[in-house]
Amino acid sequence: MKKNKVLSLFLALIMVFACAFCGISEAAQVGTSNGVSVKQSQGDSKKGSTYKPSSIKSGNYMYYAVYDKIYKVNVNTRKSTLVYTSKSGYWFSDLAVKDGWIYCTMDKYKGNDGLYPYIFKVKTNGKIAKTLKKGMAPVIYNGNIYYIKYNFDMKDDNKNVKIVGLYRMSLSGKNDKCILKSDDIVDLAIYKSKIYYIIYSDNGCYLYNISTSGGKSKCMFGNSKAHIESIKIYSDYVYFNYGENIYKAKINSTKKTKVISNATLKDVSEGYIYYTTQGDDSQSLYKMRIKNKAKTFIKKQKFEFGDVTVEGGYILMTLYYHLDADSEYDAAEYLCNTNGKNGKLLKTYFVY
Repeated sequence: MKKNKVLSLFLALIMVFACAFCGISEAAQVGTSNGVSVKQSQGDSKKGSTYKPSSIKSGNYMYYAVYDKIYKVNVNTRKSTLVYTSKSGYWFSDLAVKDGWIYCTMDKYKGNDGLYPYIFKVKTNGKIAKTLKKGMAPVIYNGNIYYIKYNFDMKDDNKNVKIVGLYRMSLSGKNDKCILKSDDIVDLAIYKSKIYYIIYSDNGCYLYNISTSGGKSKCMFGNSKAHIESIKIYSDYVYFNYGENIYKAKINSTKKTKVISNATLKDVSEGYIYYTTQGDDSQSLYKMRIKNKAKTFIKKQKFEFGDVTVEGGYILMTLYYHLDADSEYDAAEYLCNTNGKNGKLLKTYFVY
């Protein structure tokens, strides 16, 4: 992400092109730079568990999207089924499932580089669809959609797309309310009626929290040189990347503790932290048990991993490959068990 606001906006949207994703609890989280998957939205929480609105598992199915199409894959048979194809959208991301509806970001495309994000919902049977508001990164929490609101005019050739702030609306798209005005929000998560969000601006990078009803924000971490990303919340701890390392902090605390060095946080689920490490021309995916720090190797990928989402004993991830003259594709959606076994390529496609 660049510090220039307009440029960072388009980079964030372009990253959606390059990514395919994003137990039970009260935490909800979503990132704006990637995520083309789904997590089942839930209500009440259980201590020690995590809830993610980008949840990709509902029953025996995990949901994911590639360009203008949303799919579901049966975790038992590994068979994918097309759910919905958009007539006007170019790419879906940030999927979230609630009561038979899929909520997501739908990017419309105009010209050479004009990307315009909308909050969109479609029935899980694909038969009814509706565009709600201009914005992205929807989080379903307590019967509302929390999202990053945008302002733009698709008829404007100057592509003047701006972030307005953090907003809340009903699941039907009504009662739109401003929680926080800011044009620098790049990531958010919700846990126990508080929104945790990242501000990235010319003044630096900071992690804040604010009540879901609005009010005064509290700065937890950050400075003019910091780089914070990938918010995950699990069992009253916030996990995040701070520079090249993974840290955790008690919710509402201003003291952070390093958990893993030289690693990129991918997910936190069922007592494990999922992360990648960088090699010379490849990345490796591991999981570390939070209780005793025992590490388990899962998969090595030539080039790099995109989003990695873990739920119900399965991992749905995006894989990226080196692009050369003989390549038939440079990205793929991949499903495997949390031990790395029984893996299958679901879809292959181009993103670069």
